[in-house]
Amino acid sequence: MQEYLAGLNPPQREAVTHTKGPIMIIAGAGSGKTKVLTTRIAHLMNQGVDSFRILALTFTNKAAAEMKERVEKILGNAEARNLYIGTFHSVFARILRGEAHRIGYPNHFTIYDTDDSRSVLKTVIGELNLDDKHYKPNIVGNRISAAKNALVGPAEYAQDYQIQQEDMRANRPAIAEIYKAYAARCFKNGAMDFDDLLLKMYEMLNTQPDALHKYQHKFQYILIDEYQDTNPVQYQITKLLAAVHENICVVGDDAQSIYSFRGATIENILQFQKDYDDVKVVKLEQNYRSSQQIIQVANEVIKNNKGQIPKNLWTENEAGEKIGLVRTLTDNEEGKFVADAIQEQKLRNHYYNKDFAILYRTNAQSRSFEEALRRSGIAYRIYGGVSFYQRKEVKDILA
Repeated sequence: MQEYLAGLNPPQREAVTHTKGPIMIIAGAGSGKTKVLTTRIAHLMNQGVDSFRILALTFTNKAAAEMKERVEKILGNAEARNLYIGTFHSVFARILRGEAHRIGYPNHFTIYDTDDSRSVLKTVIGELNLDDKHYKPNIVGNRISAAKNALVGPAEYAQDYQIQQEDMRANRPAIAEIYKAYAARCFKNGAMDFDDLLLKMYEMLNTQPDALHKYQHKFQYILIDEYQDTNPVQYQITKLLAAVHENICVVGDDAQSIYSFRGATIENILQFQKDYDDVKVVKLEQNYRSSQQIIQVANEVIKNNKGQIPKNLWTENEAGEKIGLVRTLTDNEEGKFVADAIQEQKLRNHYYNKDFAILYRTNAQSRSFEEALRRSGIAYRIYGGVSFYQRKEVKDILA
């Protein structure tokens, strides 16, 4: 047995070594998903598959870099650098750089970031004599983004009765007109926004048989991470690319789908077994990260989901402390409870501030925690966001 397989448990080894045909790996939280993905890539290369014939798609640059680094560590060679590992957007941008001329774009097309696209939208809204306070570029941009990720172009958008009714109810009936003008402006400028990197990739594969043939045969093996978070356009692209070899490996967990707000559809993972014949299903159910108490509570919550892929997480870790559930009536009450709990733990167990972390779902929720911590004299630091009191508008008012 190869050395890199020795550290895998039986289901992980099965997921790595089953290389022919479609396979769906249901990876529960903390079950070694990244280890399986990277070892699978290394195993394919060790079996003689050329690195440039492997396509691995992830959702973050950090995950892609980690995967490539781990593959290089396993194989100990530079071949891994030729792998097509990256986010959907970065890999498709790389491909479109050599193929965009097929759909009328220059190969050196510009990629608009969010600020660029919002600026163009503001210009278009002005040229159409619309009020940009009513047709706010952010709101219009989000609407167009959702349409692109659902494979709805400007013409389809204008003809879709349900979409038009939604815009009418929101008192923004001109979005279809804005979308058409925005798409035309981007094309004229030789530019694509982030959503176009997906939409134009699909357009090229769907309308250019030579390009479709080329990449269907180039990518002999396709691996997709966090498959439960793919949206319709990502799903259709990967389905087109995998149609010839059908050596497609998707990894995910229907219970961890959290991106429906940006177009992800959980049906993609639930329908995978219907999309391909003889799909191999491997479930990674052993959790290496959490205590038994956490796993037990997670299973009790997950079992209530409708339309799920059944699984039972388990762990050999210690039982751990019981989970406490506290219900508060207001956000201020919640903030006070957290601050008091920190003070109590510091006094009772001689902990320091650095021993505590407060996790919250949206940036707006930081305020109640910050106010409670300030009242209790507890110093804190905000990560991945801006402190409520450091926001420009708040500083201006306080000044």
